[in-house]
Amino acid sequence: MDIRHLQTLVAVAEADSFANAADQLFITPAAVSQQIRQLEEELGLELFDRTIRPPQLNANAEGLVRRARELLEKFNDFKTSAIEWQVRGRLSIGSINGITVSMLPETLRFLTRRYPQVRVRIVEGSSQLLVRRLKRRELDAAIVSDILDLPDTMERHPIFSEPLVVIGKQEQQTASWRELLRSGPFLRLNQQSGLGSLIDKSLRKYRIHLDEAMELDSSDSIVQMALAGLGNGVVPMGRVSGEASRVLKILPFGEPQIHRQVVLIQRKNSKASELTKLLYQELQSQIAMRS
Repeated sequence: MDIRHLQTLVAVAEADSFANAADQLFITPAAVSQQIRQLEEELGLELFDRTIRPPQLNANAEGLVRRARELLEKFNDFKTSAIEWQVRGRLSIGSINGITVSMLPETLRFLTRRYPQVRVRIVEGSSQLLVRRLKRRELDAAIVSDILDLPDTMERHPIFSEPLVVIGKQEQQTASWRELLRSGPFLRLNQQSGLGSLIDKSLRKYRIHLDEAMELDSSDSIVQMALAGLGNGVVPMGRVSGEASRVLKILPFGEPQIHRQVVLIQRKNSKASELTKLLYQELQSQIAMRS
C-alpha cells in the first residue's frame, strides 16, 4: 500500500472535496481521484458515495480515515526519528556557572535524547574568559551574560532576561536598595564576568562607592556569604532560592530595576552552527516550559 494513498484519503476527508484536497496536495483533481480508486481496489471497498456531488465519505470510510490518521502520525514520527539519527557531531559549549547549574542539565538531557549521535562538551568560566576562548576557536559557542562590546566576528542570540536584586540580612533596617548596599561590607562579583561588569557600571552610574569585603566568582557564593551575615551584594533574582528568600532582605536593584541579559554567542559562519542552532532551540523550549 502506498502511503500517499492514505495521505490523499485523509486530505479529501478534511477538505470535503477532491478539488480542495488536490489544492492542498499540489496535484490535480484527476490524480486525487485515481489514487482513491487505487486505494479502493486494493482494499476491495468503496469509500465514497459517488451519487452525490461532490462525492462524500461512506460508512466504510469513516473508521478507515481515523485509522489512516493514526498510521500517518506514526509514519511521520518514524521519518522524524530517522532524520534525528542522522544529526551527529561534537559541540563545545562555554557556560557561566549559574546557567550550568540551572538550565543545562535538562536542556542537554532532552537534546541528547532527541539527537543521540550528538556529543556535547561543557566548559565553565566567566563571560569575558569564554568570549576569549570562543575567539580562539576553543569553543563553538558560549552562554554568557550579554557583553556589549562583542567582536564583529561574533553574533548573539537572546535566551532570557533576569532582574537583579540587592540582598542582605533580613534584620537590617533599610528602606531602599541604596541604603541596603551601604549598610554593610560589599560582596562584589568578579569584574571579569559579564554580570560583574554590568553591576560595576551600574554602581558608577549611580555614584555609589562601597566598602568591599570580598570578590567572588559566582552569584551563588554571594548568596551564601549574605546568608552568613558577611555582607550585602547584587545577584540575579533567579539565584535566590525560596529558602534563602525567607531569610534575606531583597530589594530591586536600580531605578528602574536593572536586568541582565543572558545570550548565546557564536562565531559567524561557524561550522558547528547547525548543532548550535539545535542547542539554542532546546534552550528556548526549556524557557517556554518554565514560564
